[in-house]
Amino acid sequence: MNPPTFHSAIVEDMHNGVVRIRGKEKTDIQIAGKLTFKLFFGFGCIATVIITVLNYSQFSNELSSLLETAALILIFFTIMGLIPYLLLTYGLNILRVVGGHHKLWWDDFTFDGERVKSRKYKFKASDIAFVESRTQKFPENDSWHYASIMKSNGVEIGRVMVAYRDKKKMVKYLSDLFKTS
Repeated sequence: MNPPTFHSAIVEDMHNGVVRIRGKEKTDIQIAGKLTFKLFFGFGCIATVIITVLNYSQFSNELSSLLETAALILIFFTIMGLIPYLLLTYGLNILRVVGGHHKLWWDDFTFDGERVKSRKYKFKASDIAFVESRTQKFPENDSWHYASIMKSNGVEIGRVMVAYRDKKKMVKYLSDLFKTS
């Protein structure tokens, strides 16, 4: 079965018939974190060059002092960019773990025909009864769109976050993959 093309999800056929599925790879928050780091690092490089050029005559007899000052400025801006990058990139995962939802989110999982493996959690494919489309709305942010993997008793056992335009395709693909209705 050839997987459909998704806007931001990735489906790979690995060796021995194993399928690896990664949902929406990067959220808008993670992209903002990476952009923040790049801006701080870029500004640090520019500030380092400007301060080095302006202070060159003052430090001309002490090259080590000039290099030390330049390195400290660059390190400062790199650390100041690294803090929001880590908070924004890994903050969502930390909130999932603290909230106890880390077992539900299958952002990167494999399926070998019998078992679904998401991080350290394993589920039998026979436990999956159906896959449905869901949206969780937030008042200030964008909504989360995901394919919800359900047991026969209506208990949700997994979520694959996807972009809005990929949601219907992912639900159909997962339903066909898990052989559910």
